This record gives sequence, C-alpha cells and structure tokens, in this order.
Amino acid sequence: MELTAMFGSIGLCVAAIVAAAVIYFVVTAIKGKKAERKERAMLKQHRDQQGKRARR
Repeated sequence: MELTAMFGSIGLCVAAIVAAAVIYFVVTAIKGKKAERKERAMLKQHRDQQGKRARR
C-alpha cells in the first residue's frame, strides 16, 4: 500500500471518529437541556400545588 493512500485512510478514520464524537456531544447537550426544561416545569407545577394547599 502506498504511503499517501495509507495516510488518507487513517485521516478518513480519524475524521469519522471526530465527527461521531461531535454528533454525540451535540445530541447529549440537546437531551440534557430538554430534561432540564422538563424538570423545571415539574418543579414549578409542584410549587404551584404546594401554594394552593397553603392557601386553603
């Protein structure tokens, strides 16, 4: 195998690994924000319910 072809193959593999890592971190960040938003909504709902009980 020629040296430049070998480096080209290695470069493609490294690029694919880097692209997969970037996609993984982006998806993880999006899921984390979605979970955080959901948690905030649940906490707000809980506080609202506690406030209604305290008013009674």
